[in-house]
Amino acid sequence: MKKTFTLCALALSATFSNAQVVLNEVYTDPGNGKHEFIEFYNTSSVSQNMDNFTVITYYKEAGNKTGFYVMDLPNQNVFAKGFYVAASANPFVVQGQTNVVADFNWNAMPAGGAITKWEKNGTGYTQVAVPANLNDFIVTVTGLGCAYHMFIYNNGIIINGLIAGTNTAVVPAYIKAMPNLPVDMLGASPDFTVAFTTIADNKIEYVIPNAGNDNGYIRLNDGKCGVWDKSSSQSSHTPGLTNGSATGISGDITITATLTDYLLDPNKSLLTYNVTAGTLSAFPLVMEAYQDLGVIGGLGVGDVLVNSRQIATVNAGNQTVIMPTRNDPAMLVAITPSGCFDRVISIVNGTSKLLPVKLNNFQGSKNKNNVQLQWAVGLNEIANTFEVERSTNGKDFATAAILFGTEKTGNETYGYNEINDDAKVYYRLKMVDKSDVLSYSKILVFNTNSKATNKLDIIGNSVTDKLTVSFQSDINNAVELRVLDMNGRMIVKQSVTASKGNNLVSISLPSAMNTGMYIACVSSENINSTAKFIKQ
Repeated sequence: MKKTFTLCALALSATFSNAQVVLNEVYTDPGNGKHEFIEFYNTSSVSQNMDNFTVITYYKEAGNKTGFYVMDLPNQNVFAKGFYVAASANPFVVQGQTNVVADFNWNAMPAGGAITKWEKNGTGYTQVAVPANLNDFIVTVTGLGCAYHMFIYNNGIIINGLIAGTNTAVVPAYIKAMPNLPVDMLGASPDFTVAFTTIADNKIEYVIPNAGNDNGYIRLNDGKCGVWDKSSSQSSHTPGLTNGSATGISGDITITATLTDYLLDPNKSLLTYNVTAGTLSAFPLVMEAYQDLGVIGGLGVGDVLVNSRQIATVNAGNQTVIMPTRNDPAMLVAITPSGCFDRVISIVNGTSKLLPVKLNNFQGSKNKNNVQLQWAVGLNEIANTFEVERSTNGKDFATAAILFGTEKTGNETYGYNEINDDAKVYYRLKMVDKSDVLSYSKILVFNTNSKATNKLDIIGNSVTDKLTVSFQSDINNAVELRVLDMNGRMIVKQSVTASKGNNLVSISLPSAMNTGMYIACVSSENINSTAKFIKQ
């Protein structure tokens, strides 16, 4: 039975909804042996089910064939302020990283999802076959003025998009000239029709440089508008990990904000803000006010949404929100029509405070075991300390060094060097200003072959009803053993406790498991290894 819905009603509800996801990283041109991937960031304060989300990309092929790929995302969830990764394989390979785990492999689509290809045919489209093992969903288009075209829909409403390799901030005329595209969604998700002529320019984000070989695009700060950068050795992909806080980064709009005692209730505070200037393309804004209950000064899953409202113009005047506590700081978030953050502001009681330590860049390199980190900041006179934090799993960080801010005003640069023998290591900066408000940088990831990884060995390859593996662990910890088919689909998984030293673990295989080649994966905070085996 065909699914129908009222577009006007959905458009009205979407205007005031904080339920959004945006693109955060796209690996458009993977090199040999690497895999395309897309990372989404959930800007909302609640978990999102991705089943009603759709990604549409434009292609142009030999013979002047044009059309669109349509990806109906599967029935999976992404946490509030969390990341969601789709790739052409699972696990997948990206710049400097192997065995990276995606939420799904679009060549082995989980339930609720599908990928189709539609070729323009006169005033309509003809469905054509999707290439096997598709590793070019984000097609590089040449000779048309823009190289990459991506459009994100939720319940048939466009919420975000990226047009890259362009020097204009408008939807190209050749896209608007394409016929309407009917989209048939699976399950209970509503079908809809894309009218390309109606896509507003401010619903899309734009990036100037062309990615080129073995590159893509990265937001330098999670969810932040206008900070897209071409990936490189200094700005590498980190799928599933933060790219840095958007707090305190300037945008297209100007906001004044204060947090004061609420006179009618001494246990509460009053947030007053005013959008005083901004570009027309930034409106209408959705303004969200949060209790800052997580990492102070950083928007995260621990923060609680208190109020969300639409600001139509710069003439809206003062807005007030009664905050539920007196002493907790507040976060004020401005979301543009393209779904990204124009401003994220941290406010403490008594002053209007934009986190002033502005991180201009954070980069580094690792040559064998020599790690060199460099970063540059603005408004250096406000900086108190910079903590270099190190991790071997990208989640649990410990302080490697503390550097104190210099007395220089304006821009300043800092550096840190150390010897590190880990084969894979993560670094980030924890920046603390003189008011003890902190923020974090993006995460840098380095891989070398300077230290042997914990190799996974299959015992008795091939296997029948039981898989037995051997691996080394440096510590006592929890380990997850998974079995995937060659398309990245999970067959079975088991959690075990590994002891320091050599470990021998067995896992029963499903009786319905077909014969053929499979992948065994073992992962923990200090192990990430795979091996192939044959099931008889």
